[in-house]
Amino acid sequence: MNMGEKPLVSVIVPVYNVEGYLDACLNSIKQQTYKKLEIIVIEDCSTDNSTQVLQAHLKDERIKLIQHDRNRGLSAARNTGIKAATGEYMMFVDSDDIVDSGLVEACVKTALTTKADVITYDFTTFKDGISDTDLPYPIHNLKVKPFKIGNKYFNSPHFAWLKFIRSGLVHSSSLQFPIDLYYEDWPFHWHLGLTTKNIYQLPVNFYLYRQRATSITSSTDKKLLDLFIIHSQVIALVKEYKATEVKNLLANKIRQSHWSVLMFIDSELLAIAIKKAQETERSMHMSGYINNLDAKNRLLSSIVCAPSRIAWPALQLLRGTLRKKRELDTRWKKPL
Repeated sequence: MNMGEKPLVSVIVPVYNVEGYLDACLNSIKQQTYKKLEIIVIEDCSTDNSTQVLQAHLKDERIKLIQHDRNRGLSAARNTGIKAATGEYMMFVDSDDIVDSGLVEACVKTALTTKADVITYDFTTFKDGISDTDLPYPIHNLKVKPFKIGNKYFNSPHFAWLKFIRSGLVHSSSLQFPIDLYYEDWPFHWHLGLTTKNIYQLPVNFYLYRQRATSITSSTDKKLLDLFIIHSQVIALVKEYKATEVKNLLANKIRQSHWSVLMFIDSELLAIAIKKAQETERSMHMSGYINNLDAKNRLLSSIVCAPSRIAWPALQLLRGTLRKKRELDTRWKKPL
């Protein structure tokens, strides 16, 4: 197959205040073994030197820079990238992360041989500040076969950056990320899976996720409350697609999410979080979601469904117990 027959792949990279990480990210994309790329960089009005760092990369003609007129957030930047993408396939890379050089080639080969609409892959984490030589790249001589995953897709991580997608599917289904909400990957992930069952998995850690102290995944403030809005959007999607076969999967995902919110959200927001969790439980009950919980989530669900005068002190007690356990674990891990 010559280069002219190979499909164009759009790589969408939102950029906001990542001056210290942008070189490593874009270099990892430019150095892909698969060369037929358009790298769509959406600069979302950074207040640091990200724009200046970008200038050196514009020498690569595959990079297309789109400058937002005001800061609009990650969802809007991704949506801008989707609208601008002209490739037969598209994928997302966050601008503080790194991708293995063989990622795109592996995905293209899988797409061409299986006719997959979506290809997912795995990721591994690395700590901010680690040296380039210590990055956890996969072993390249591994013989890995893609496999069709069906509804198991819904149990996989929600992250948009773990998906290689046929662009026609995104455009025909009008897939977008919700604006002005955190945890925006949830609706996109579920909408994508409800739109097609032709999904394959590549079980390789092709994506390297940078662990930063400021990451949204470590948040304990009011950002966590957005999860309840996101959950309601996904419940509505499942209802719209009449996807009764995935209700239990979604219920378990939501209740796992409730655990994270109710155990870690700031104390002054706990009462609001309890109320929102109760509303979600009622919504799932009315929509015919069946309880299929492990012991941890069964405990939490029973607390949430109790009257507020019981739920509040019970959750405070549980949070305190877990906090003490974490403190003890930390103490034991310290070197003597």
